[in-house]
Amino acid sequence: MKQVIILFIGLWLFCSYGFAQSQTKNKELQEFVIDLSSANTKLKGKLLLFGPYKNDLSSLTYDKYLQLLKENESVSDKGIAEEIRKADQHLFATNKNSFLIAIYSKELKAVLFDDANSAFIDSVKPIGNGEKFPNLSEFVSKSGFITTNK
Repeated sequence: MKQVIILFIGLWLFCSYGFAQSQTKNKELQEFVIDLSSANTKLKGKLLLFGPYKNDLSSLTYDKYLQLLKENESVSDKGIAEEIRKADQHLFATNKNSFLIAIYSKELKAVLFDDANSAFIDSVKPIGNGEKFPNLSEFVSKSGFITTNK
């Protein structure tokens, strides 16, 4: 009987630890998603109103986007540009009035897509262990953003 109780307690602790780990990763992803959409919306508004991209974002490049994102970081979205830079793959596209970013991050175990037109992230696909990640172009094409801007 004593062995059964010890086994039960050990199993309970093991399961609790695994659940806590997944909750931590999930929370990190949620915070990143919120920070990314907020930072992109703020940056888009600023770029459309001031500076060399005023009223036309179509010439904005990925490298310039990262630079401007870093320069305009606030306390709440600190480090967001570096997280994007560290992503394993990215897709960046612009049109006259907006830009989009899609990233695949092994660290976050997710594919994310954000169109700066919306205040919320457009798509998040958590990637499970051993799961193949989707093609970023196909993932984003559901938005209609890229197909209308070719």
